[in-house]
Amino acid sequence: MEDEKEKDYTEIDLVEVFHVLKDNRRNIAVVTACCVVLALLYLLIATPVYESQALLRVKKQGGLGGSIFEAAMGGGSSLQSMSTYAEILKSRSVLVPVIEEIEEPNEEGKYPGYEGYKKGHITTEPLRDTEILVVKFTAEDPEKANRGNTLLLKSFDTHMANLSHTAQSATRGFLEERTKASKAELNRAEDAVTAYKAAHKIVDPTEDAKRFVARTADIETKATENQVTIEAARASLAAVREQLGGEAAVVADNSTIQQYNSQLAAMESQRIVLQEKYTDKHPTMIDLNEQIESMKAKVQEEIAKVAALEAPSGNPVHQQLLASKFQSEGTIAVAQKKAEAFDAIIRQNNEILEQFPAMERGYIEVARDAQVAREIYVMLAKKLEEAKVAEVMVPNDVQVVDPPTLPEKPIKPRKVLTVALSILLGILLGGGIAVGDAMLNRTITTEKDVEDYIGLSVLGVVPEEKALAEAIAKQDEGQSVWQKVRGLLWKK
Repeated sequence: MEDEKEKDYTEIDLVEVFHVLKDNRRNIAVVTACCVVLALLYLLIATPVYESQALLRVKKQGGLGGSIFEAAMGGGSSLQSMSTYAEILKSRSVLVPVIEEIEEPNEEGKYPGYEGYKKGHITTEPLRDTEILVVKFTAEDPEKANRGNTLLLKSFDTHMANLSHTAQSATRGFLEERTKASKAELNRAEDAVTAYKAAHKIVDPTEDAKRFVARTADIETKATENQVTIEAARASLAAVREQLGGEAAVVADNSTIQQYNSQLAAMESQRIVLQEKYTDKHPTMIDLNEQIESMKAKVQEEIAKVAALEAPSGNPVHQQLLASKFQSEGTIAVAQKKAEAFDAIIRQNNEILEQFPAMERGYIEVARDAQVAREIYVMLAKKLEEAKVAEVMVPNDVQVVDPPTLPEKPIKPRKVLTVALSILLGILLGGGIAVGDAMLNRTITTEKDVEDYIGLSVLGVVPEEKALAEAIAKQDEGQSVWQKVRGLLWKK
């Protein structure tokens, strides 16, 4: 019974609401018209907004096999890469130059704020199940939107290139300087050999002197090459630290990497000693070389893991930089241990050199210096070419599929949608006002109101004169002629 009563009340309420809306339809129409007028005024004064779109393809990380970047980024998803590159594209380093290029400063010489400009003008959206990233740039005219998006992509490409080429550029610059200096040293050393032979009338040195020159020159060449490796790693490390700046510049030392590097350094030092006794084809040397390569692979794997964990927000660029940082630090640590082993062997060779006659000792020294300078120059020239190739071949994982478009129509304001929404808003607002006014009206108008508000039973109702006349007229219309005559006689 209670459910039926509640249902009856609901139906009555809905009927009352319908009657309220029907009785106030004129007011609702007025409110709706006002909303439409306001919408039309907004459309007249609103500044149109144009949107330029560009499509970027974010490929899975890859590049030269075995590169630090590839190792550090192995296993990253395309969606994560797109999110990362989207944040880099909207970063301060990329966007601020664009703002200064297309916007005019105010009277105080200040440009629009970075945060507000980023939120109001730039949108990135990955297309589902693809490697495509949509880049949108909005402005008050189509040419400005197109130019802004074009400059944004150009600034992004430049910024990525600068980040990726930091360590490689530093290494190349260092090797260029060292190669020039090595060439000059080689010329001086060869001139010294020629002058010494002429001064002491040496035509053909002894076999012992030749063998000792070859032996000592090989060790000192390797020692010098090892020192060049240390200096190149330091130059790369300095460039990486400068690029990292205050963000993730200091990371906790990894005990596993340190342990692997210590073992690798011990193996490298042992190889230096054994090379004095065995050739590279000896079983002992083959086994040791295999152990060294295995340990290097472990170091690379651990570096990739640590870089992925330490980089903020999974940023691939920071992962690359951190991997380069760990790699350079490990290279320096191993090379320093190797340098100690080379120094010990060089000291032994110098003791043996003192046993040669003075004239042969002098020839051995200048000939050794010339051969070392020659091999060092060849080595540096080779490494310089490798560094140039590595700098050019840094993988670029972002490609422009579609350049920024020149918009033809504004995306805001949407005229049809605005007018439609104003009509809907007017109807809802007008209807809400009418229903709200009826609900707040506490005037007693029916028997039910008396029962609900006062709690008394209704004994009788005095109808309004107009309502009574309408009821009588309606009743008379439904009577027959005999009923009407009878009614008149009865009244009498």
